[in-house]
Amino acid sequence: MIRSFLSIILPEDEYKRLRVLYFMSEAAFLMGGLLLVGSALNNYWLKWNLEEVEVTFILMMIPMLMAGYTYFRYIFSGIEHTEVSTKQGYKKERGIVFKRSLLVGVVFFIIHIVVKGFPTNYDEGIDLVALPIIFTFLYFLFELISLKRSAKKNEELDD
Repeated sequence: MIRSFLSIILPEDEYKRLRVLYFMSEAAFLMGGLLLVGSALNNYWLKWNLEEVEVTFILMMIPMLMAGYTYFRYIFSGIEHTEVSTKQGYKKERGIVFKRSLLVGVVFFIIHIVVKGFPTNYDEGIDLVALPIIFTFLYFLFELISLKRSAKKNEELDD
């Protein structure tokens, strides 16, 4: 096994590890291409007068876009839940996904309170409650999509 700082965030399963590395490589290649096209457009055609803040914002978005691309490719590839191959296993894993989503939502809510503090008005109170609910819902939705794709893929492999 190759030793790298990426070993910390990569899955233990060799197949998953290789797929995630491919996804990360695709993301890097796409971001490099977008930067190249954006630079060419800016220098030769559009002549935007970008301020330092806008350039910094664009450069800070690149790692987020790369991580987002890798995450969504991983979710939609159907390789996360390799143990789910039966309808009963799917139902059991769906319950686990639901509980994990609630736990992540509660942790997010607590962290949100620690960072933002307790609300002092109605708008801050709505923000304190709505953001964790939306986060929890999206987390559950992505986990459920991943579970469904994995179950479908595992079912096809069993046939």
